[in-house]
Amino acid sequence: MRRISTFFEIILSATLSVLGLFMLYEGSSNKSTSAATMLIGGAVFFTVGMMTLCAAVRSILWHRRMLRHSVSQHDLDSAAPGHNRG
Repeated sequence: MRRISTFFEIILSATLSVLGLFMLYEGSSNKSTSAATMLIGGAVFFTVGMMTLCAAVRSILWHRRMLRHSVSQHDLDSAAPGHNRG
């Protein structure tokens, strides 16, 4: 379940970042009537997209580390001499 939500976070962050960059580009060109609004909105979308991407990457790294620790602990527990098999 966590892998699906992390994948969703990555797609959401990419979408927000691209939308933010597009809004920054449109706001910086003087074609728009509300350039300041486009610049602020683009900066907010881009920032939220990057924050979401950082959270998703940290989550992936944390889950990999926890999985690695649980596998190594499981291997040590199964090789213990006092393991109850019955």
